[in-house]
Amino acid sequence: MDKKAQHNSEIVKQFSKQAIPFTKLPGHMDATQLLISFSKVDATDNVIDVACGPGLVVCEFAKHCKEITGIDITPEMIKLAKDRQRGKGIRNILWNIGDAYPLPYADNTFSLVITRYSFHHFLNPGEALKEIVSFPIE
Repeated sequence: MDKKAQHNSEIVKQFSKQAIPFTKLPGHMDATQLLISFSKVDATDNVIDVACGPGLVVCEFAKHCKEITGIDITPEMIKLAKDRQRGKGIRNILWNIGDAYPLPYADNTFSLVITRYSFHHFLNPGEALKEIVSFPIE
């Protein structure tokens, strides 16, 4: 197993254990409202949340955009995210299990890219950033 695959396997293992406690951490929603405000998201945006975890941010952004996609490498996080979406009756969300780099989407698919609490978990944060933005990072 290569280094990235080994790292990703450990991430999935650890976050599968932490999925439920992560959803209950205090302060998450306060920070989410700041992220919404700073992003200037509007009803025309097609948004992606990279490393979306249990969908806390996605479900809040869904109130302000046309459509939002959440992607996370941990199946248990996506399961919790789908449960959250169902519980809130939100319809403009898509979920995918997948890696942050490479992302399984064509360039310029999204008008807004968000991520929170994620970069310190990436084996190569520079590669993840290059994947997220549509212009070269030097």
